[in-house]
Amino acid sequence: MRRRLSLKSLIAFLMFFLFIVSGNYSNINADSNSPNRTILIQLKINEKEFDTLKEMKIEFASKFIEDGSFAIVSQAELSFLNERNFKFKKIKQSKNKLDLYKRALYGKTMKLDPIYFTYEEIIQNLNRYVKKYPNLVLIRKIGETSELKKDIFAVKISKNVHDEEDEPAILFNGGVHSCELAGVEICLTLIDYLLLNYGKNERVTGWVNKNEIWFIPVVNVDGHHVVTQNIDPRWRKNVRDNNGNGILYEYDEDGVDLNRNFDFNWAFGGSAKSNSERYRGELPFSENESVAVRDLALEQKFLLSITYHSQGEVIFYPWIWRGRKAPDDKLLTKLANGLAGSIKTMKGDTTYKALYGAGTVGQTYPWFYGVLGTFDFIIETGLRRHIFPPDELKNIIKSNLDGAFYMLDQMKGPGLTGKITDAETGEPLVAEVWFPDIETEDVEPRTSNLNYGRYFRLLEPGSYRVIFRKNNYQSQVFKNVELSDQGWKNLDVQLRSK
Repeated sequence: MRRRLSLKSLIAFLMFFLFIVSGNYSNINADSNSPNRTILIQLKINEKEFDTLKEMKIEFASKFIEDGSFAIVSQAELSFLNERNFKFKKIKQSKNKLDLYKRALYGKTMKLDPIYFTYEEIIQNLNRYVKKYPNLVLIRKIGETSELKKDIFAVKISKNVHDEEDEPAILFNGGVHSCELAGVEICLTLIDYLLLNYGKNERVTGWVNKNEIWFIPVVNVDGHHVVTQNIDPRWRKNVRDNNGNGILYEYDEDGVDLNRNFDFNWAFGGSAKSNSERYRGELPFSENESVAVRDLALEQKFLLSITYHSQGEVIFYPWIWRGRKAPDDKLLTKLANGLAGSIKTMKGDTTYKALYGAGTVGQTYPWFYGVLGTFDFIIETGLRRHIFPPDELKNIIKSNLDGAFYMLDQMKGPGLTGKITDAETGEPLVAEVWFPDIETEDVEPRTSNLNYGRYFRLLEPGSYRVIFRKNNYQSQVFKNVELSDQGWKNLDVQLRSK
């Protein structure tokens, strides 16, 4: 509940507002990008005051935090805030602004709490799992980072994990933005939970036996290193040396936002400026990290995907694009609301909210859905921060496991599946599976996979028209395919060459 302003505070705020309107604050902020900002303070303000001060170009080192938002100010700005009766306390003074950010974002020790795993620790733990559960889990290198050439790994959990089985696949990934660490920890905890409970918990055993469950715990390995090794807690992008000067970790110069680098309406999203936090790169898929995700997705054709980010306690899903909703909007919205409703907020008195994302951003969910037909949901975990204190992190992970469980339950359908093969040779075919009453030109054709000619399509119960087609083959049309609300309906198709 928002606190009410006292009469004294209201008068002070009105004077503050008049001061802004008169333009007299311009001199206060003349040094906004200069070294004069050397003081870290914690302001006890409400959200409106936070927004107003932000409009005045006060440099906040955090999002709005009810217990006290961190700001980095000059002596002139400090005097300005003091004169207008703002409640604050000095935290630290330093000519090194990065030190002020470390204090604000890492905490009193100015180092990341050891509850968070480094990448080296993650690999060590995963290797232990491989030794302990050799038939359930494997680690696979899927690429290397653009700048430091570090290995990017995916993790697969499934019964008979070393076989490429004819099963639906789901992906969980985190660490696309390196300062958003909660998703990495959620992925690791989910891996641990599945392995520890396989064979003991019927629900878990069913998920593992019937599906291929994939993880990319850390997409942005280089950036994750920057944050977890206490180099810079603000870091969001990868660490590409944009200006080519050989100096890495220049916060205002280096890096590409990997979640603006995917090739679906790439040119409309992010920024073309390399010093922007949302720099989309020189070209779509210019970065090895996004290519690694792309190639695994093209190979596996995931039915569902979750991409973890921070913060906001919302689910973004496809899409509103030029006033149009996604072709599968009814089902996407149903799943997004179910997912959001399964995750409790940090306060615990409500759940996450599902919101349409834009179709023109170069992010994962438009690409996954628009190109492959994978239903990808971005989960913005937690609120107000990117790096959470230990107690908050534990609660965020616990709540988000319920969201992961919800998504794993959706792998059982309902929907339509089957194999498409050559009628003469029996060989599997990569062919188009077209639902003309659903799909539009906003999305690319949905196709069966290479290994088995298998297709999976999540659908609402009802009657559907389906067309199977491939170049140099005769198309097959099914006018009334009836789907119930239970499980997968199988429809195998044999296509004859022309």
